[in-house]
Amino acid sequence: MEESSLATTNTLWFLRAAVSAITDYLHLAPDFSVGEEISLVIDRSDPHLNREIDAIMETLVIGLKMLATEYPSDVVVQEATVGLQV
Repeated sequence: MEESSLATTNTLWFLRAAVSAITDYLHLAPDFSVGEEISLVIDRSDPHLNREIDAIMETLVIGLKMLATEYPSDVVVQEATVGLQV
């Protein structure tokens, strides 16, 4: 993403809002980094928070996909899931 573009500004504010919700409302400490790619990793070890985490993350993914539709040359959404072994 181009650093000074409107797409970048909108995307970063949207991500920061989600990180704030996770931090302030759920009292978790997500790993959030911004570089050439943006990364957000959340510790899901507390099963009591799964629904809340899912709601925030689903809202985030929908919003990011909307931004990618609005700014297709600037924003690309690549979803990644983590496999679990039981």
